[in-house]
Amino acid sequence: MEQPVDKETAKAKFRSSRLSWSNQAEHKLKQELSDIAIAKCHSVSEKFAECAKANGLMVVFKCRDHNKALNACLHQYTNDGQFEIYRQKREKEMFDEEKANKL
Repeated sequence: MEQPVDKETAKAKFRSSRLSWSNQAEHKLKQELSDIAIAKCHSVSEKFAECAKANGLMVVFKCRDHNKALNACLHQYTNDGQFEIYRQKREKEMFDEEKANKL
């Protein structure tokens, strides 16, 4: 049998679910963060692309170091910690925009 939930717990649960991001919005945020990471890692990406063009099918073996460098660069901008920071920044921006529109 399920235990009854007190009123404050129910209100807090409803409020947090109402204020949370939808899956679609969260996916869009991840895509925005990914685009930012790709822009910041452009030089590393170009080096990998040049290596890939030069080596054709052997890219997997001959460009391993470039691939690792690219993955490391992208990871430093797209890890979970960076995503949380970006999400909080976007929440603040949206809150400020909404507040400005109400004035």
